[in-house]
Amino acid sequence: MGFGLAARFIAIGASVLLALWVAMIALFYWTNNLSNTSTRLPAEQLKAIVELIDATTPEQRPLVLEALQSSMLAVSLMQSSTPSPVTVEMRDEAGFAAYRSLLGARLLSIRLMEVPERITRPRLLQRTARPLSFQVRLADGQVLVAEARTPFIVTFYGLPAGMGAGLVGTLFAAVAFFLLHREIRPLTRLAAAVDAIDPSGEPVPLPAIRATTPEIRALMRAFDRLQSRLRIMTRTRMALIGGIQHDVRSFATRLRLRLERLPDAAERERATADITDMINLLDNALLTSRAGVGALEEEMLDLTEVLGNEVADFRRAGQPVVLEPVPDHTEAWVIGDRLALRRVIANIIDNAVKYGSKARVSLKVDHHTLHVFIADDGPGFSAQDAELLLEPFVRAEPSRARTTGGAGLGLAVVRTLIEAQGGTIQLGNGPQGGLVELILPRFRPT
Repeated sequence: MGFGLAARFIAIGASVLLALWVAMIALFYWTNNLSNTSTRLPAEQLKAIVELIDATTPEQRPLVLEALQSSMLAVSLMQSSTPSPVTVEMRDEAGFAAYRSLLGARLLSIRLMEVPERITRPRLLQRTARPLSFQVRLADGQVLVAEARTPFIVTFYGLPAGMGAGLVGTLFAAVAFFLLHREIRPLTRLAAAVDAIDPSGEPVPLPAIRATTPEIRALMRAFDRLQSRLRIMTRTRMALIGGIQHDVRSFATRLRLRLERLPDAAERERATADITDMINLLDNALLTSRAGVGALEEEMLDLTEVLGNEVADFRRAGQPVVLEPVPDHTEAWVIGDRLALRRVIANIIDNAVKYGSKARVSLKVDHHTLHVFIADDGPGFSAQDAELLLEPFVRAEPSRARTTGGAGLGLAVVRTLIEAQGGTIQLGNGPQGGLVELILPRFRPT
């Protein structure tokens, strides 16, 4: 069974700490020049110390000995050599030939200092961790004892014992980062596949990963199941709304036929308007549902033509709607759903006529965007209402009477449809009243 993602992150953290450890040790050595320090006192230095003390008067020797003391070197004088049976004599070993050559017969012994019984050192560090004691006879017969020690554990290579652990930690960090990159790469591919998921379209094949952590495999299976459920839910929802719309249209058609028999013309007109509002409400709901799941159609449309057709329909119905002329040869192409764009423009023009007496429609073409302005002669929009009126079931007219307005869904539907096609809507005030601006991305052939 493979390691989980959490275990790998813990391994990465441990490796990073080890890498920091070795970096700190290396920095300490570089800044203090301790990489060459060991328990083996250089032969030249030992000879220089002997000659210095030989040249010093007996009264000054204590001062010189005090000056030579350090954390790595202890120097003292004895009247005679005192061998100890518990120490290890190393004078005749080949590694100390330089000492014998420089000091000759004056070099009495080179010993490994004894270790206290309470301290146990690993066999590997028994020789490197114990200080050396050099005994040299001076010219006056006294014996100079120089004990060389190190404040840290040193390996045979003259480096701290922790350097090896740091090196291993660095290697672990490199392996951990490689594994992390190997695990992140499928997540990047998975994110790209999830972005391409279309609940109303065909399933998007998720990337096939042959070997990865159990968590990643579980995540991919979960996304695959989610995609299937979204697709089924979307199709069921659209089928339900479409069926309701079809049935309600059938009922509305029969009701209209029966309304023709009403003797009161005013009552017949009100009933027909109610049926028309009901059908419009269903059409808005269906379009909004399609926009919410990305199921709108996409085609290249001439926005100038769409505006002209909508304004012409309102004018034929006797509505005071004016389309300001667009300069000749102006290209206003947009990729969108024709029915949705017509519903957006129709809803805004209808509100302008209803609440502002008349509607003036104009089009401005920028390099990357298309701006549709619909102005009226109404009271306009306050800064607070400009955002609030885009929410569902919110009306500028506070009463809920059907005679003074609709259900408060017109601008909410407009916002949903326009944003589903990459555009935005802004409510503001013009020179003579309210002003609604639609901003759509312009299509420019390359």
